[in-house]
Amino acid sequence: MLLERSAALDLANHIALEQALYREARLLDEERFAEWLEMTTEDVAYRMALRSRRFRKDRSGDPPIGTGMIFDEDRARLCLRIDRLRSGYVWAEDPVNFVRRIVSNVEIAWPDGGEGEREGDAEVHSVVTIHRSRINNQSRTLVAGRKDRWRRDDGAWRLARRDCVLDHSTIPDSNLNVFF
Repeated sequence: MLLERSAALDLANHIALEQALYREARLLDEERFAEWLEMTTEDVAYRMALRSRRFRKDRSGDPPIGTGMIFDEDRARLCLRIDRLRSGYVWAEDPVNFVRRIVSNVEIAWPDGGEGEREGDAEVHSVVTIHRSRINNQSRTLVAGRKDRWRRDDGAWRLARRDCVLDHSTIPDSNLNVFF
């Protein structure tokens, strides 16, 4: 695992980056999407892969047919998604859902300088639990593991890449209008 070979961040950077994760969760919970988008880089990649459940003996080799991405977005697609949510035409979000993100199991390190890594980027592994309360007290809990790349830019940490893996083999809700 990359984090085991990487050097830990100094305490000041670790705290600043961990606080950025918590701020990000709060901004998304409060639907302050424009401010959240400011926390991303211009070349952000935001992805969630489909997950398959297989027996341990069948885990080696190529992934089974049908795997793909639930979403694979760049900054332009994130802007479209935010505009859609703000439009008032997303029936699943009207009336508004109450959403809480709980970020935990945070591990942060400087990467080991592998392919595609930039000097000063930090690698962050975390778990996000999303509790979504819909009308008629319907509630859903979504859990995902995240592997992020955060970049120091203009004195602030910005999200450059997020790869999410949902801890469900089927999507446990009627839609995924939330950001992870």
